[in-house]
Amino acid sequence: MNTDGNSINLNSRLLIILVIGAIIATGMIISFDIVEISGDSMQPTLASGDSVLVWSLPYTPGFPEENLDYGDIIVIAAPDSMDNVLMIKRIVGLENDLIEIMEGQVYRNGELLHEDYVLGMTLPLNLQKEEERMPEWDAEYAYTVPEDHVYLLGDNRLVSSDSREYGALPLTSIIGRMIFP
Repeated sequence: MNTDGNSINLNSRLLIILVIGAIIATGMIISFDIVEISGDSMQPTLASGDSVLVWSLPYTPGFPEENLDYGDIIVIAAPDSMDNVLMIKRIVGLENDLIEIMEGQVYRNGELLHEDYVLGMTLPLNLQKEEERMPEWDAEYAYTVPEDHVYLLGDNRLVSSDSREYGALPLTSIIGRMIFP
């Protein structure tokens, strides 16, 4: 019997398994981020000071695209005008969707959204920034989401800075999707 050959073969296999395990573990570590919430725009779902786990690997350049869905909460780089701030918002519209706001309600492609998580009415603008321009309750708003963009709203609609203010954001701005809590 050749026990030395079997021993080397076993050691090689163990080494390969350890290397593969280390690569997978490293990939998992760099694929997740913990983000701390700052602000009230996602209340009641998320409060300022909460921490969330974000899956970021699918949004790395060159990685296969992640399928986004309505209601997903994502971390996204804010528009250039907001000085490299990260935002966390809920996806309400995907490319080519028509988003309408009528009588304090949101419609997507003509269908009323049932959003149990929303705090307050949905108006065409953020009241904290536009108090002097308090819109009529029946003011209407319509926006078609451009290709390769997402339309985002905060859950606390009366204070959230979101796509009503700066339009849809490009998919390339997405940092990751919240997976916990």
